[in-house]
Amino acid sequence: MKVLFPLLLGLLCSLPASAHNEVTPFPKVVQGGVPIAGLTSTEPHALIVYRMEVPVGTQRLTVTTNGGSGNLDLYLRRNVYPSYNGGDADYSSAFPGTRQRIQVDSPQDGVWYIGVQGSETGYSGVQMLAVTKLVKGALSNVTLTPPPGIYTGGTTCKLAAKGGTIRYTLDGNDPTAASPVAPASLSITGDTTVKARIFASDGREGPVAEGFYQVHPTGEVRELDSLGVVHHLGSAKGGRHLFKIAVGAGEKLTVISEGGKGTSTTSVRHGSIPPTGKPAKGDTSFIRGTTRVTIPETEAGDYFIAIDASTAYSGRSVMAYVAGDGADLMPWGAVLDPYVSVETFDPVSCEVQEGMIDAGERRILRYTTEIRNVGGQDMVMPDPVGNPFFEYQECHGHYHFKGFASSRLLDLQGNELKVGRKVSFCLLDTIRWDRASAVRPRYHCDAQGIQSGWGDVYDSGLPGQWIEIGDLAPGDYQLELTVNPDGILAETNYENNRVVIPVTIPEGE
Repeated sequence: MKVLFPLLLGLLCSLPASAHNEVTPFPKVVQGGVPIAGLTSTEPHALIVYRMEVPVGTQRLTVTTNGGSGNLDLYLRRNVYPSYNGGDADYSSAFPGTRQRIQVDSPQDGVWYIGVQGSETGYSGVQMLAVTKLVKGALSNVTLTPPPGIYTGGTTCKLAAKGGTIRYTLDGNDPTAASPVAPASLSITGDTTVKARIFASDGREGPVAEGFYQVHPTGEVRELDSLGVVHHLGSAKGGRHLFKIAVGAGEKLTVISEGGKGTSTTSVRHGSIPPTGKPAKGDTSFIRGTTRVTIPETEAGDYFIAIDASTAYSGRSVMAYVAGDGADLMPWGAVLDPYVSVETFDPVSCEVQEGMIDAGERRILRYTTEIRNVGGQDMVMPDPVGNPFFEYQECHGHYHFKGFASSRLLDLQGNELKVGRKVSFCLLDTIRWDRASAVRPRYHCDAQGIQSGWGDVYDSGLPGQWIEIGDLAPGDYQLELTVNPDGILAETNYENNRVVIPVTIPEGE
């Protein structure tokens, strides 16, 4: 049974997010029959989760993606987020390209989550559509325009449906027959949860449509962390979202704003907010682009970022990251995806022979390790032959760098409960997470390293990807993973070598 993550969702609700492809700060909302265009993966393996309500009386649910370019996989799961790689999804579609389709006959009503994950080269310009075919006589869902998301200064929400009277609430309660009738448009000036449903003249009630609108003051500047992401940005034409990120001198800053429907421009300036419009001829005080702006060599201090709406847009994401002039290893918490497993290890198995675990039946917490090089230069490993930091593993037939990653299980106060043995790795290029990086892999087990913009992934099913938890009681804990724990490998930044995620050990494991 997979471990549940009730705490994870709460911790990820703060904005901006602290990683790029984790569950989004609040799930993007899909409205039945309303296509979402311009879906773009900033990184090839990003998993973005969408939420939709399947109304009572749905005869068929169909989710499709098409158009654009690249490769993606599509997952569908009721009540719970699908996890990275869709191992626990109720339904999945993983054909080559962007054309995916999932059909569910007689789906249960309620909340369903749609996961879109890039594969191989990632994807861009894709359209997703979720359609619910209702049984004859069933009432339709209310659509909210513009879609829920993050706006500056406020927005105007229009509610639409056919077949009755739309009633709504703004207090979090489901609308009833006594709730006010929806006006032609709602003026939203602060954080607001809109709920609406249609009421037929014969007393029948339609499904509840829900959307959360987050509103920031006009001119507010929000801070971004390196590799942090803010999803769901929306704006009317002429609107502006402002951010800033602190950088050191001589670093490389990249700002990416993409996805969703509509168009915007991105401007970046050191020390102050960039002006609107294009830079005048000869003005080098700020740089303006569409989806990606790069400052190859930064000055120390704050860089201000403006996302300006050329047209009305919705569903946009913005990310900024800083790369020093060297390698920088970082564990990617989004893919840990831990789960409890009870397994029996044979005394002659590689795991036992190499000292990873003792023979016999063991209760373990398995997890996936993904280490990314987020620096500006490759991590190049030395020749392992005769090097005391490497060991030759007979079972694998090649050298591993000793103690490359370590893990611990902590209580909610941060106290150590269980310790995983330090795991040795053969460092190689497994995934290309930055589309601006070199296209082809360079490093492998005979010439080890990780390119800038690439990562190395050790799946949870591989030897050593666990912490032995024994008779640990069910409950809420924290999983900590640290890369390069002894600081043996030279990096430009050691502050991002550790990641901690909440984890729940369920009953019956």
